[in-house]
Amino acid sequence: MRFLLLFLSLALSGCNSANQTSLVTPDLADVQRIATSPRVTQALESDVSRRYGGIYRHEPAEALVQATLQDLIRAAGVPDLPQSVILLDSPVYNALALPNGQLFVTRGMLALANDRAELAAALAHELGHVISRHSAQRIVERARANADVQNVARIFGDPDVVRATAAAHQQSLAAFSRDKELEADRIGVELLSKAGYDPHAALRILQSLDRMGTFYANLARLQRRPASPLATHPPTPERVAATRKLIEGTGKASGRTDRERYLATISGISFGESGRAGFVRGRSFFHRGINIAITMPQGYVVQGFPEAVGGIKQGGKTVVIFRRMADGVAGDPEGALRRLFARNGPEVTIGPLPAGQQGAMASTNTPKGKSKFAIVVVGGRPYRLFITSTAPDAAFDRDFSETLGSLRTLSQQDERIARPLNLRIVRAEGPVALGRYAAQTGDGEHGVDLLLAINGLRSSSDLRPGSQIKVLEPGQAPALPIAQPFPVEAVAAEPAAL
Repeated sequence: MRFLLLFLSLALSGCNSANQTSLVTPDLADVQRIATSPRVTQALESDVSRRYGGIYRHEPAEALVQATLQDLIRAAGVPDLPQSVILLDSPVYNALALPNGQLFVTRGMLALANDRAELAAALAHELGHVISRHSAQRIVERARANADVQNVARIFGDPDVVRATAAAHQQSLAAFSRDKELEADRIGVELLSKAGYDPHAALRILQSLDRMGTFYANLARLQRRPASPLATHPPTPERVAATRKLIEGTGKASGRTDRERYLATISGISFGESGRAGFVRGRSFFHRGINIAITMPQGYVVQGFPEAVGGIKQGGKTVVIFRRMADGVAGDPEGALRRLFARNGPEVTIGPLPAGQQGAMASTNTPKGKSKFAIVVVGGRPYRLFITSTAPDAAFDRDFSETLGSLRTLSQQDERIARPLNLRIVRAEGPVALGRYAAQTGDGEHGVDLLLAINGLRSSSDLRPGSQIKVLEPGQAPALPIAQPFPVEAVAAEPAAL
C-alpha cells in the first residue's frame, strides 16, 4: 500500500504543480487505472511475495484452493474476477487482495482453517474487497487525508491545528476501514451461501482468528514482550455480531464443509517459522545454519529475532542477549572486550572463561545494576552472551554460568527438535493425548494451548475421542546456507552499543 501511494504521488505530481494553492488528490478512476497497470501490478506482487516469505509450493493444497476460488467466482457472477490464488510461505494467518484482484493466502491461514468452508470464507471475504474496489477507495481516502493535512500545515502553520486535523483524519480512516471490512463480510457470507458452502464457516474462521490472537496475546504477557504479528486481524466483537446476523439472514442452517478432504489435503504443510532465523523451542534456541544451540535457565522466556536471541526472566528485570560476532574476533576475544569497553566505559573486570571454554568474559557493577559479558568461540566462530539486570538476585551469576555452559554445537537430540513443524492429521485418543502431541514440538509448556487454538477448540474437554485433529511434528531438516541467517555483529567502540 505504501508503494502504491508513492507511485500515485509521482504519477499525479503534474496535476499538483499546476495548482499552488491546494494539493490535488486522485479520483477513483485514476487510482484504479494506475493500480491495475502491469507495471504497478508486477511491483505490488513482488512486494507482497517478498514480505510474506515468497511463494509456497504444495500441489494438493494449491489445487484445492484454486477449485474453491472457482466455486466462489461462479456464485458471484461478476466479470473480471481473479482466476488464481497465490500461496505464500508465511506463518501469518492472513489472506489479502491487490487492487487488480490478485488474491493471496498464506500457509498460516491454510493451517488455521479446519475445513474447506472456512478456507472459502477467507477467500470470499477478499473477493468482497475486490468486487467493491476497496483497495482503490482506501488509497483515495488516504491520499485526500494526506493532502488535507499538508494544506492545513501550509495555510495555518500552527502545529496544534495540524495535529488535530491529522487525528480527525485518522479516526475517519479507521471508521472507513471498519465499514469496508463489514461490507466485505456481507459479500463473503452471500458468496459462501450461493456457492453451497456452510455460511457458519465465516463465523468459525473469525473465532479461530480470535483464539489465535488470544493465544499470542497471553503468551506475550507471560514473556513481557509485544504480541506476535502472526495473528494479523483479530476480529472485533462488532464484526463477530454482524457476521452472526448475516448468517441468520441467509436462512441456511448448514452447507458443505468437506472437512475430511480438506484436512487430508493440508496434512504435511509447514507450520510456524521456516527456520531461516533459527528455532525457539521452550527455553532453547537452535540454529542449524551455524550449528549452534543454547538454553536459558528455568524462569526465562526465550524469543528469537532475525539477528539475535533474547531471554527475559520472570519479573522482567533481568535480560539475556545472545548473538553472533564477526569471525575476526575469534583470534583475540580478550582484546575485543578491552576495545569494547575502552572508551567512556564503566569499571570492568576482564578475564578468561571457565576451563574448557575458549574466549573471555567481563563483568561490571554500576548504580543502575549488574552486567556480565562474554565472547565465546564455538566451532571456530565467536558469539557474544550478555546478561544485565537492574535488580540482580542471588541467581544472577548462576544464570549467566548456566546459559554460557549450555552453548553447544547441535547434538542428535537437538537435530531432531531443530526442524520446521509440519501439520499432521490424527484420530484423537482423548484430551490427555494433547499433552503428548504438544511434547513433540519441544514446547510442552504452551503446546497444548496452541493445539487447542489451531483446532478451534475452547478446552481439552471439547475434544471428542475418534475425531480428526491437527497436531504438529518436526519435519525435514531445512537446507540453509550458513551465510544467510543470524547476521554477524562487529565489535562496537562503546558499551552503549550493546
